[in-house]
Amino acid sequence: LFVCGQNNDHQHELDVLEQMAKTAHTRGLQGGTWNSFVIKALQVGDVGRARKGLQIIDDEKLNTPMAEHLRQRAGAPPATNPIGMIEWRRREKDEHEWVTNAQGFSLRLNKIEYYKEVGTMHYILGHGAQNDLPSIHRAIESFTREQELWLKLAGDEKGAVLDEVIKMQDKPRLVVEVGLYVGYSSTRMASQMKAWGGKVISMEVDPFHAVIARNTIEWAGLSDYVEIWCGHSENLIPRLRERLPEKSIDILFFDQQGTKMHTDLEAIRSLNLLSDRCCVVGDNVLRPGSPQFMYWTCAGGPWETQIVSLKEYKQEVVEDWMSISFYQPDSPKVGLPMVIPVSVEQLAHDTDGIRWQSVESKVSEDQWDSHSQRMRKEFWKAGIRPHEVVPTLDEHGRSRVALKPK
Repeated sequence: LFVCGQNNDHQHELDVLEQMAKTAHTRGLQGGTWNSFVIKALQVGDVGRARKGLQIIDDEKLNTPMAEHLRQRAGAPPATNPIGMIEWRRREKDEHEWVTNAQGFSLRLNKIEYYKEVGTMHYILGHGAQNDLPSIHRAIESFTREQELWLKLAGDEKGAVLDEVIKMQDKPRLVVEVGLYVGYSSTRMASQMKAWGGKVISMEVDPFHAVIARNTIEWAGLSDYVEIWCGHSENLIPRLRERLPEKSIDILFFDQQGTKMHTDLEAIRSLNLLSDRCCVVGDNVLRPGSPQFMYWTCAGGPWETQIVSLKEYKQEVVEDWMSISFYQPDSPKVGLPMVIPVSVEQLAHDTDGIRWQSVESKVSEDQWDSHSQRMRKEFWKAGIRPHEVVPTLDEHGRSRVALKPK
């Protein structure tokens, strides 16, 4: 998919999506992938392949409200089989969480079935009204609450931060997001930016996450405002320079592995792609943490940074931070090479350790809380002392964030 995107090879990309749909491990994942195939075919003007995809969806009895919507877009004949929902069954933690594939590799079940993400899609199409983004976001939040499954997304408080950043940037034209996941934050930003013709370019390394997010974006009516690039960020960043004019990025939203944020940031800055008013938002910079990124944006580099202290989504005990950094193009630090102290690099090593521990086994809230507190202390020692903002609730119980102006 990365190569297809690099070469604008739409037919090969459709071939890849078709193969993904045929080989997906569950019917729910198959249905979502076929939907994504049809959406992409319609985007590139290949109505014939879109109709063929819709015929397969009907033949395989994978018809859903999304497929019906796409059938209308493609002018395809009515489905012959009943309309149902994305098939989904929750997997319990102790229900063979790890499995061995045909090549003998041990893999997490969720990376084969994607049961959390497919469940999210099930809720979006079942509980979220089409073209009604607040309803779609409530469906995603209901999924995490009712199923008690954690999703890496910018929930209410973090969403309020993004809202405030967009407001402060005064009609940003382009947001580049690293870490699309199921499309929660990209749709939140794009829904506001479409009023003035802005758009979001979102990078996602996991092709099935991209597939599921494409369903979210289409159901929200935002496919014209969110562009999905599939691949690793370090490989996709050079494409930004090839396709964008200089100083065109008004907002960067980093939601990837925290210990890669600083290198991605400097790579983009070195290409002269940041507008003079650019704002960089970093998620999960305290938990699990982004030590090098926080050092560079708070102490070492040409940035003015504040953080919003909040509780991690669905974990009311554990503190996390979102950082908001304004680029200072006239700072004397602009020409300085990025140098990260050894103590900060060691902290980053420890951060990756608990991140991998959380993948391989359960990390308790007490362990996460202890980690967050340690990160706070170590940040302070390293000179990472940003201005701190705490969200409040309005009269309707919604989060509000009052950021410090640049």
